[in-house]
Amino acid sequence: MKNLIACLILILSLPYAASAQTAGTKLTEDQKKEYKAKMEAFKTELKLTDEQQPKFEQINLQFLEELAKLKQDNGSRISKYRKLKAATNDRNRKIKDMLTAEQYKVFQAHQTEMKDELKSLRSQ
Repeated sequence: MKNLIACLILILSLPYAASAQTAGTKLTEDQKKEYKAKMEAFKTELKLTDEQQPKFEQINLQFLEELAKLKQDNGSRISKYRKLKAATNDRNRKIKDMLTAEQYKVFQAHQTEMKDELKSLRSQ
């Protein structure tokens, strides 16, 4: 009887455990809204063509999902840093292949600006 009750509890709790594990890798509604606002600003700043827009959004969405997975990762700081660096390099390579040289310069300038902003926030 005890085994039957334990099995029932285990079976009933599995869906909750599975959803808890995947919850951290999905973007929240606030993150999606912020992402959309940034994408709209980026589109006008980079002057993306109609052909480039969906590709650009897809590349950045994949990158954000990688970041969400990294946040939930239990690895060491160095392993997280390496994964972050690899994901960033992969995104930048894909974006460089998609954009024109002039657009990529604007993209790089924006990236540098964001890094400087993060550094100033950390030093406060």
